Amino acid sequence: MFKNPIYIAAGLLVLSIAFAFTPSGQGKMSAYFPDKEVDQATLKEMYVEDALLDLGDEKPIHFIEKLDADSARMGEEMVKYGRLLDKSNKRISKYFVCTDCHNVQMESADPADESPAAVLEYSKKNKIPFLPASTFYGMFNKRHWYNGDYEKKYGDLVAPTRDTLANAIQLCAVQCSQGRELVNWEIRSIMHYYKSIGFKIKDLNFSKEERKELKGYISKNNDKAIGLLKKKYSQANPATFGHVEKPKMDSYQPNAENGEYIYQYGCLHCHAVEKEMTNFDLGNNKLDFKFLHSKFEASHHSLLYVTRKGTYAFNGRRQYMPQYSMEKMSDEQLLDLMYYITSKAEE
Repeated sequence: MFKNPIYIAAGLLVLSIAFAFTPSGQGKMSAYFPDKEVDQATLKEMYVEDALLDLGDEKPIHFIEKLDADSARMGEEMVKYGRLLDKSNKRISKYFVCTDCHNVQMESADPADESPAAVLEYSKKNKIPFLPASTFYGMFNKRHWYNGDYEKKYGDLVAPTRDTLANAIQLCAVQCSQGRELVNWEIRSIMHYYKSIGFKIKDLNFSKEERKELKGYISKNNDKAIGLLKKKYSQANPATFGHVEKPKMDSYQPNAENGEYIYQYGCLHCHAVEKEMTNFDLGNNKLDFKFLHSKFEASHHSLLYVTRKGTYAFNGRRQYMPQYSMEKMSDEQLLDLMYYITSKAEE
């Protein structure tokens, strides 16, 4: 029996022509579909995960049948404040909250392009922090976590997180935030929050040709329609750890404006004095810039080193700095940051 039959516009973002989403992999039309088009505004707000399931996609391990608003609210409070606002649960970490490293909104104009350049361009337009970890917006739509070189940092701990979102949340709470293990209702609430900020149809970017292609698939081959939808956002966030040497890019002219944004919305997101987050405070005075500039060539904990390798927590100093992978800050952007610091130090 088909459930919740609806029309989906082939244009998706444009939503000019409605098409039926059915749960049959062969794309057979359902007799239960309404004869009239569904309101376009409603279609735009439809979650991509729901669209995929209506097309017959396999349910993910973290599948949630129905979003519970109260659970999502509790999950949001824990993500943003480290505990429920009514203080009925214990703080997850004494040192960090999730939004110290993760955004909770889109980071690029196109979910299929999460490159450092695309993220920085979008961040500058929307005044979004430039952070080392992946945004939680659309995290519910992913299928794999702690990918690539994270195994080098966390070893065997990443194995159970690679395809299970609940395990990834737990690892982040205990290792990344240097906090406690979450109980089941806390993980469930955070998952509901992730579902509430999953990708919607309106978030995906389709070209005219892709809209036409999708029109041809729906009601004929839903498997291909699923594949085309999934092409419009990444299924995972890979991580490649960079090198601690200064990038050799003689032909590249660093961009001071980009460097300034990375410093103001990246470095100071955690290191600003008023944040009271780390043991290393920074500001916009010349002494700070001169100090950072002096660390360009340092043999230990140079700016290059902590950017690419981060630091590690140890007893007595649990706060640490996570590294920016190559997918979160490009070599060009690292040169931009160094160029901006140099210019301010030499003013």
